[in-house]
Amino acid sequence: MIRKNLANIFSLACVQGANALLPIFIFPYVLHLIGAEKYRDLVVSEAIGLIVLAIVLYSYEINGVTRSVHALKQEGVALASTVFSEVMCSRLIIWAFCVGVVLISGVFLAHDVYLSLLCWMLLPLAYIFQSTYFFQALENNVPVAVLSLVSRLACCGIVFTYLQPSDPTYFLPLIVGCSYLVGGFFSTLYLLFVVGVKFTSVSWKNMWNSLVDGKEIFSGNFAVVLFRDSNLLVLSFFGVSAASVASYSVVEKFIKAFQAVIRPLNQFFFPRVIHAVYGRPEPDKIALYRILRLTYLQLMILLLILIAIVTVWVLLNDKVAFLSSYPDKPLMANLFLLMSVGVFFGVSNFMLGTAGLNSLNAKRYLAKSLIATGILTLTLCVASTKLIGVYGAAASFVFGEVMLFLLILRRYLKSGC
Repeated sequence: MIRKNLANIFSLACVQGANALLPIFIFPYVLHLIGAEKYRDLVVSEAIGLIVLAIVLYSYEINGVTRSVHALKQEGVALASTVFSEVMCSRLIIWAFCVGVVLISGVFLAHDVYLSLLCWMLLPLAYIFQSTYFFQALENNVPVAVLSLVSRLACCGIVFTYLQPSDPTYFLPLIVGCSYLVGGFFSTLYLLFVVGVKFTSVSWKNMWNSLVDGKEIFSGNFAVVLFRDSNLLVLSFFGVSAASVASYSVVEKFIKAFQAVIRPLNQFFFPRVIHAVYGRPEPDKIALYRILRLTYLQLMILLLILIAIVTVWVLLNDKVAFLSSYPDKPLMANLFLLMSVGVFFGVSNFMLGTAGLNSLNAKRYLAKSLIATGILTLTLCVASTKLIGVYGAAASFVFGEVMLFLLILRRYLKSGC
């Protein structure tokens, strides 16, 4: 059992590591290759693409795991195949709708941004076929980890070998999208031919019911995008210099990589949170205690990782050519330290909120909290960006995580035990 748990944690780490590997190596390289002006168009289109990704994934990264776990317990792969087919069809329909909207938006977007955005649409399609949620439910993440790692390494190899300064901006998202898509396609093949998952007929009614059932989680997830992934759009809208936008973008990649390092433990403990609070009708102090016991270790590991990152930066930032080429390093260091505070609250928000409240019949409260946090944080980001530029965007990111944590904690503490 211990060996299996360690294998799952390591596999999840490979998935997250592979997803983090590409941004922290490729994007700074591309910034150096094409310059700040073209890079700004690239990351603006990517920011829009990430919003589309959040829409396409919908709520299934959360309730897809729960439904698949329950289906596997009841009737095995046969019933889980129905869940798999519903999720796949629902996501493909949402993706097709989003692509249609993007095609129409070409009338309003700059040519380079539009072409890059179209290529970024391959990314959500890749995640649809990757079906990470199903591997989590199986508690067998090794196959998707291997495929993710190979496809991301191939992507890095192609970019570093063939991408040229004269290439159009859309070449990078095209390379990334195709690489991810190949990995996602083989993940689906593994589920079909090795696990024994089968495509089943899906009724419109069942798909609609699954969308309705996940609306609170989706609303919350989309609100999270407002205060985690829209800051670049705000900076660009207010005409912040291309160099500052580029610096913020690189720091944001490192913050997401920092988050990705601990996310395997989030995902590993997610099913355990479901088991820990099973049978409790609502959030209360007992549930809070049980979930915190699964959270403390993650926070301690995160702190050690942060100390290691800071140490490496202090020792090597002027000695390694890759690091010394970064633009405005003092600004980037300050932004990273400020935004890293939010990551600690983000871990707690996932465990207590995403995993906890969604398993304790408090999905609606969490959705309302996320929406309120998203709206207030976006408003703060707009106001503070006008006053203090990129520091305002970074501060609003931290504010959003802290505010959400306090709202989640309030729901546990106000109930009796």
